[in-house]
Amino acid sequence: MSDQSVPKMIRPASNNEKRHIMRHALGFYRALIISGLYTLHDTDPFDASNLGNFIPALKYCIATHPILSAAIQGENTENPHLVRPAYINLEKHVHLVDTVSPTGSYPLKDDLNFLTRLNREIHDQPFPNVDQTPPWKIVVCPLANEPTTGAQQMYIIFAYSHSHGDGKSGLAFHKTFLQGLQTAHELYDQSPVYQPPASPIPLPLEQACNLRITWSYLFLNLLDGYMPTFTWRLLGFPPPATTHTWTGKEMCYDPSDFRSGSEALLVEKSLLDTILRVCRKHEVRFTGFFNQLILHILDTVLPQDANQTFLGQIVVDLRSLIPAYTENEMVNCVSALYKSSSRSPQIPEERASLKHDAAFWDAARDTTLRLAECAGTLVDQPIGLLRYLNQFRPWFLGKLGKDRESSYEISNAVVFDPQSSDVDRISPAARRNWDIERVLFSQPANVTGSALNFQIVTRKAGDMVITLNWQLGVLDVPDENDFVRDIVGRIHDLLTNICCDCSEDCVDCSRNA
Repeated sequence: MSDQSVPKMIRPASNNEKRHIMRHALGFYRALIISGLYTLHDTDPFDASNLGNFIPALKYCIATHPILSAAIQGENTENPHLVRPAYINLEKHVHLVDTVSPTGSYPLKDDLNFLTRLNREIHDQPFPNVDQTPPWKIVVCPLANEPTTGAQQMYIIFAYSHSHGDGKSGLAFHKTFLQGLQTAHELYDQSPVYQPPASPIPLPLEQACNLRITWSYLFLNLLDGYMPTFTWRLLGFPPPATTHTWTGKEMCYDPSDFRSGSEALLVEKSLLDTILRVCRKHEVRFTGFFNQLILHILDTVLPQDANQTFLGQIVVDLRSLIPAYTENEMVNCVSALYKSSSRSPQIPEERASLKHDAAFWDAARDTTLRLAECAGTLVDQPIGLLRYLNQFRPWFLGKLGKDRESSYEISNAVVFDPQSSDVDRISPAARRNWDIERVLFSQPANVTGSALNFQIVTRKAGDMVITLNWQLGVLDVPDENDFVRDIVGRIHDLLTNICCDCSEDCVDCSRNA
């Protein structure tokens, strides 16, 4: 049998899910990616080229996260439904990139350049036949053994539609997939045809909690574009983007030339530990600090023209407020804080080193406090406004040709801890010694999103990876690749500068200010 059997209705898609489903149907936002660097320390080799070896772990993931068994019926309509195929052919959900063979398409390197290049291709691939095949897959990228320990290494890329989960959902998948690699060979066979259990999928966000919208917040959003900025501030809300806000080029979509750009930065544990100590000293959380860092960099690299402000969109996770959700559940459970910031009147050469800049740390502290407030309430969350929308196709298409709603987005998936006590139910002798050494979070080009998208994720007691993604052709700068590489390089330099234990007149720090 195959997954072509008549699927069973699960439930109608919620408005939050409809937004992601229609965005994918239009081609505006395709594959979201969370990648993990997996290592196997067993002496017995694992044949990564035999994709059947991954099938038991995938079955374990589907049994743990029922949303992975959900296909989408009516993707191109305003009333899509989540359905469950009677059988899933897992051969459609696992792919191999030949990185070890000399004839492979990619060089044999375990570095972020290799991974980001591969991610860019996967980002731009829409999921086919979503009415019969759940929109997700893994891509296996075998690497050379770790030279010091001899451990077997590979990247596992989990690509999925945003309809099936947010960034933390991707981390939940990897945690479960790791457990599956460790133990599922004792529980499941390698047959690719799988009959998924009839387990309920999680409630959509709108049903799992009350996203209350006050009249003042609704009023301002209904009159967006007509109300002066001071009215928003008077009522305690961040103003929307204006004609003076840098947002790159207008929203646009050409299916024949739609591509994702991506650059990544590795922040090693030793540097990260120092950064976090400095942040704690200033009573600042990393996301608030990073937001201010990006503002400083954009203020430096963009010309001082008519653009007087930046509008940041900072993603917040609402899981802790919703008892129906667990920390490791695959759901869409995010909203956002919008923060408008004016450009500095000083030219870059006149600015003090950031580590001695009181205004920088005051602003980072303010962002930290506002993020905590936003993440601590279900009232007046932007995601709650979706209840007033019932036609998503014209809503998305109506955005084309208009200015973007924000300059940049920051999405921090925070800390990934791969360890779990669930593997204890399998005897140590039967357990395989798998681990995940590093993770990477990457979003595809987003037609209606911010000009720049920053994603952050940290492996517990390990490294942080920062990615910067964008839709090619929309940044409105002479050379996008140089522009983005300059931003990524400045992030690294400023992180190093802020952590430098030196005097205020350090030559290197002044150079990197």
